[in-house]
Amino acid sequence: MSTTEYIKTQQKAKKKLRFWTKIIVALTIVAILWTIWAIFTDVIVLRKTEDMVGSENAISILFVGNSHVFVGELPRQLQTIARANDIEIIYMDISRHGNRGGTLSELRERAIIEMQSGRFDYVVLTCNGIRVSNDIDEFLDNVRVLNNEAIENGVIPVLFNSAWTSDKGRLNIATDAYKLAADEFNIILVNAADAWVYAYQTIPEVSLITRFDPRGPHANRAGGFLSACVFAATLFDLHIDEIPKDNHYKGNNAIVLAQTAWEFVHPTTTED
Repeated sequence: MSTTEYIKTQQKAKKKLRFWTKIIVALTIVAILWTIWAIFTDVIVLRKTEDMVGSENAISILFVGNSHVFVGELPRQLQTIARANDIEIIYMDISRHGNRGGTLSELRERAIIEMQSGRFDYVVLTCNGIRVSNDIDEFLDNVRVLNNEAIENGVIPVLFNSAWTSDKGRLNIATDAYKLAADEFNIILVNAADAWVYAYQTIPEVSLITRFDPRGPHANRAGGFLSACVFAATLFDLHIDEIPKDNHYKGNNAIVLAQTAWEFVHPTTTED
C-alpha cells in the first residue's frame, strides 16, 4: 500500500470513528434526557419500598399489589397526610409491576409470610386489573386465602380498587369484582377507582394520570394524592383540610382533591 493510499485509509477510519462517536454521544444524551423526563413524570419510579421505623403506637400497613400502589407514591403520601393529622403510619410495600409479578397469586406466599411476622396492623390487597377482569374466580380465591390468613394473624384486611384503565367497561368489571369480594368476605374496600370517576365528574379539568406512559394509565402525583385521601377518609375518618408542606403533591387543587375524596367516602356528611 502506497503512502497516499495509507493516509486515505486512515482518514476514512477517523471519519468513521468520529461518526460513530457522535452517534453514541447523541444516543447517550437522549437516554439521559428520557430518564430525567421519565423520573419526573413517574414513568420510572424511584420508590421507597418501606419505612418501618416508628413509635410503638405507629399503625403498620403492608401493601400487596402492583404498580398502581407505588406509581404516584400512594404509601408515602398517605403516611404524610396522616402524620399531619396526628396518626403515625409505617409501611412495607411488596408490590411489583403487573407484568413482573404484581398479582395476588404471585405475591400470596410472600404476603402470608409477612403477615405471620406479627408486624402489621393492616394489609392492603390489590391485583393486576386485567387479571381480575379475566378471572374473577381466581381473584376471589386469592382474597379468601389472604383474608383468612390476615384474620388468623390479627391483621385487618383492606381491598384497594385502583383506577387502572380508561376503559370504563373493563374498569366496571374489576370494580364489581372488588365490591363482590368486599361483601362476601366482609372486608374494608378503598374504592379509589370510583372516587376518580367522581373527581372527573365534579372537577373535569383535573389531571390524575401520567402523560405519555407506555405502560398505560397510572396515577400521577395528584392521582396518588387523591387515592391517599380516599384511604385516609375510609380507614381513619380523616378529612384533610390542610396540605402538609412536605407532601409529595402540592398542586393548587390539592385541597379540592382532598375535599372530593371526603365527599366520595362520606356522601351524606355536611359541614357546619
